[in-house]
Amino acid sequence: MSLPQLLVKAAARAGCDGVLLSGGLDSSTVAWALVQAGLRPMAFNTQFAPSPGADVPYLLEVARALRLPVAIYWAGEEDALKAVDEVVGILRVFNPMEVVNCAAAYIGIGLAAKLGIKRICTGDGGDELFAGYDYMAKMPPDELDVYIRRLTKRWYFCAFDIGRALGVEVRAPYLDPEVVEYALSVPAAEKVKDGVGKYIVRRQFDGLLPRDVVWRRKDPLEVGSGFRALYGLLAEKAEGVQADIPVAGAAKYLYAVFRRRGLSYERDDERPCPICGYRLEEGYCRMCGYYGG
Repeated sequence: MSLPQLLVKAAARAGCDGVLLSGGLDSSTVAWALVQAGLRPMAFNTQFAPSPGADVPYLLEVARALRLPVAIYWAGEEDALKAVDEVVGILRVFNPMEVVNCAAAYIGIGLAAKLGIKRICTGDGGDELFAGYDYMAKMPPDELDVYIRRLTKRWYFCAFDIGRALGVEVRAPYLDPEVVEYALSVPAAEKVKDGVGKYIVRRQFDGLLPRDVVWRRKDPLEVGSGFRALYGLLAEKAEGVQADIPVAGAAKYLYAVFRRRGLSYERDDERPCPICGYRLEEGYCRMCGYYGG
């Protein structure tokens, strides 16, 4: 069975009446699968109004092709900062990359909740399963196969926790067991061709979705939504803020939010992060965002 067929089955099981749509490959294929399953989800996207990202033309093209209603939330600085504050409380971390990206998802899911959406689908898992990130496309095939299998044992997607906090059930068709099984059966050499990740996904969806969407480069959520501008904004707000650990920039501001919310975390004795003391996993600290390679 092909990936499009498996996604349609997964979408039917998910039964979403909403979809977070960026106009990227993963969310667009999920929207396509929902429509093929006989569903008409409402599409949601968040943009940072002072500095919008690259998503809008692509998501509108997908919405037109699939005849989906679209709601875009144009978030101002106050909206974004409030979302950041709430996400710190939900995720219990002060990692700038995670908080900034998930703040955009928080606003989109929050809008869906206000409009009565009960279940929303995301494209989570597509990049991890089919080598969507640039660094994965540079890995040797054998190493990439092992890495992807390892990822499936420890991956985490914030939309699920955010959805629970906002009263919206989140589903991710790419995480459906049949889709995961299929993805793991595909050799890495078919996932990356000439440095292009998710090649097998692109090839199978070419002709089913607009071509410029199918072959669109990977843009992180913070880029597609414009929320990457928040790093500078948060760093500005960190000026003059006191901290009892050596965090800097956006992380310093987020740490102040973390502490203000009365949150705490356990330090690790075996593999402590040199910045915050939390446990390092393969050189990465999920709590503060430190990466030591």
